[in-house]
Formats: sequence, C-alpha cells, structure tokens
Amino acid sequence: MFTCWKADSKLLPMSHPAPDPHSHPELDADARALLARAYGLQTQADSQALYRDWATTYDQTMLDGLQYQSPTLVAQMLAQALPHSAAWAQAAVLDVGCGTGLAGAALAALGFAVVDGLDISPEMMAVAMARGAYRQCLQADLLAVLPLADAAYDAAVCCGTFTTGHVDAGCLDEIFRVLRPGAPFAFTVKTSEWERLGFQAALERLQTTGAARADSISPGRLYANSPEPDGMFCLVRRSAAA
Repeated sequence: MFTCWKADSKLLPMSHPAPDPHSHPELDADARALLARAYGLQTQADSQALYRDWATTYDQTMLDGLQYQSPTLVAQMLAQALPHSAAWAQAAVLDVGCGTGLAGAALAALGFAVVDGLDISPEMMAVAMARGAYRQCLQADLLAVLPLADAAYDAAVCCGTFTTGHVDAGCLDEIFRVLRPGAPFAFTVKTSEWERLGFQAALERLQTTGAARADSISPGRLYANSPEPDGMFCLVRRSAAA
C-alpha cells in the first residue's frame, strides 16, 4: 500500500526552490511570485505555506518554464553508482526532499521500484504519491534524528533541497546513518551555498573521519538553460567499514 505519513511536528523547509524569478520573464506573474517567495523564506510556516500553494503548479513551473534537469541527472548518477541494473528494482532508495516526486519519477523510469520520499509538505508529497513511483512518503525534520532504522536504505538521492533558504549540511550525518555501509548518496548543492551551508567542510570531515568517501564532486547545470554551472553534483558513499 502507498502511504504518506508524518513522523514529527517539527519541520524544516525541504522542497525545491528555483532561480531568481527576475531572470525568468517567460514565467507568468503567479509563477514569478512563487519563486520570489521561495527565495524569501524565513520560517517553517513560510515554507509550509509556499509549498501548499505551489504543489499543483510546481512541475509546470520547474519543467516547462525553467527546464529543471537535476532530478534526471541525479537519478542517472545513482544508476551509474549501482552498476548491476538487475538489482535496481529491489534497491531501497530514500529521496530526501522529494517535493512533487520529480526524482522518484526519474528513478522509476530507470527501473527503481522501492523509493521512499521525505519532505516537509504534505501537499507536495500527495502529488508525489499520485505518480505511483513511491512506496511511502515521510514528513519529518531533516535536521533532527530521523525515525528510520540504521542502515535501512541501499541508496539515497536529493536534488533541490540543499539550496538558498533551505537545509544545511547538518543533515548529512543522519542521512548516512540510514544508509547501508557502502551505499551511495547522489545529490546536488547550489554552488552559491556550497560553503555557506557547510557542505564543503562537512564532506571534508566525513572523509577525514572515514565515515564516507566521495566518488565524485563536480560542477554542473541544475537547469538546462543555465548559462553556466550553478550546482555541485555529488556522489558520496557511506564508508563500507562504517
């Protein structure tokens, strides 16, 4: 059965904001207003209200209007990190900050069949669940202890969550805790937030302590029409010895 369940009432913003609305005049006024709100988030209530209002038109704005390609690229990164494609259908994957399920849909298109979503917005997760690509969705605080067992997942993905006004690198320890030893985590970080939100320092620490190792960290375009790379595309594994 597909379910959407809530684990904790303390939440942080975890869905996907987009580029500066002023640089995208092709969007209609409503879409530009929602983008402006995404960059002006100040509180948990702001975030919940934004994604409640955006849930039904989010995909149109991101895909049709902004040519958002990160979900497809992150899914492909994960597939390349798990080379035995026959096992993809059985691999349990956690989609962190799943939003409306764009990454889940991309994973499903590649043959992944056991995907759980994690997000702040029940309205966004309702759209995700309607895709039929998720086993369940979890509403929880990404910066608190996740209500998930140790080593519960074979892999994780995240795109659009580590960005302006959203989640910082304090979440990484918990994400790696719920991954099995050797499991890959494919994710993006907005380039302008790479240091400010602590990702460079956190990944250096995780590698120095032996908790994780980076297979690849490279710049790329979050949007197909980005004039230059605007994101860091990362593939990092929980240490096999962890």
